[in-house]
Amino acid sequence: MWHKIREIWHNNTKVVENYAFMTILQVLNICFYLLIYPFLIRVLGAESYGLYAYALAIVTLFITFVSFGFDLPAAKKIAENAGSKERMSQVLSEVTSTKILLEIVALVIYVCLFLLSSKMRENALLFAIVFAQTITNIVFPQWYFQGVQRMRVVTYIQVALKLATLPLIFWLLRSPDDCWIYALIVSVSSVAGGMVAWLIVRFKDGLQMRCVALPAVWRSIRETAPFFLTNATSILKEQGVVLLIGQFLGMSEVAVYDLANKIIIIPRTIFSKLNDALYPKMMAQPSPARRKKILIGEIAVGMSAIALIAAFGYWAVLILGGKAMVASYPVSVILSVTILTWLVAGALIDFYIIPSGKVYYITINQIIAMSVTFLIAGVGLYFFHSVYALAASLAVAGLVEIAYCSCVVVKNKMR
Repeated sequence: MWHKIREIWHNNTKVVENYAFMTILQVLNICFYLLIYPFLIRVLGAESYGLYAYALAIVTLFITFVSFGFDLPAAKKIAENAGSKERMSQVLSEVTSTKILLEIVALVIYVCLFLLSSKMRENALLFAIVFAQTITNIVFPQWYFQGVQRMRVVTYIQVALKLATLPLIFWLLRSPDDCWIYALIVSVSSVAGGMVAWLIVRFKDGLQMRCVALPAVWRSIRETAPFFLTNATSILKEQGVVLLIGQFLGMSEVAVYDLANKIIIIPRTIFSKLNDALYPKMMAQPSPARRKKILIGEIAVGMSAIALIAAFGYWAVLILGGKAMVASYPVSVILSVTILTWLVAGALIDFYIIPSGKVYYITINQIIAMSVTFLIAGVGLYFFHSVYALAASLAVAGLVEIAYCSCVVVKNKMR
């Protein structure tokens, strides 16, 4: 038995390492923002901090556009060609060239949106600084490190930069008017981390970056369009709720929702990253029995996470935001359903639907979920005018996602 355990560990060392560092990276990122959150919400105030969260929601849509669904397919190509620097260089060149082109398009759209939105014009400096974070998506090829199963590099870079920026945040922020300074610190550190990662890929790993012809760029866009549509609808669903809250309920309510989201995002990240870590090995060594065990385990983990949020979420809200933010607790309980969605729907997509090659089901799933979200959100705003109704729209849409993906797997006999 001991020999069997050692063999399992040896065969899965890279998976365990990749999962550990991806999880550590995300958890440390989240813990960093949770650590400074009590300071931010008290110094900047709910209104000013809510404005930053609102700006970030808009920019997240642009980041999604620039990434264009490349990350998972590109990581798969890197994993399949890990021994060929020439092929990996080609993948890097195609992805980066396409993202640069998409960044230019995103900038044009952003300028048009800026001219149309009075809220963006009134806070031009803040929105411009936050928009700079889109550059990170180009210069930080996290998908490459995932493909070669060296997520520890990404973790080291981001942890070091977070620790470096921490003193600046506590030193420079003094009032709600300093919100743009906080945005500047976050954006600069984000881009700097990307530049360090790029230097590692270029000089340590020896990959070459070459200009790619437009036909190759267009081919890359066509290949990843289904993944983009899936990511875009998913992000639009989540960030759209934030934008609706800011537009119709106010920036203080955005802050309430943001705190609730921060509370549920730690367990959601810890468990959902398991699928990302398992993905390369499952693609290389597919196993129906293993997939089934993973799915059953993730259902149990998701239900346990919901119970933990219900039991301890109230105290987390009091510690982080104080009594003024207590409305975040019921929002966090409602949003905790999305933990189950990320786990179960994510496993069905990654380990059943994608290997089957029928990726269009993923896009249909997200379109249905987005439609359900905005339908329920619209009804909730009209009848209740409450942040709870908008949170409920995401929870219901998540359950719809699980139901749809399960039906697809069963109907198409994806075993």
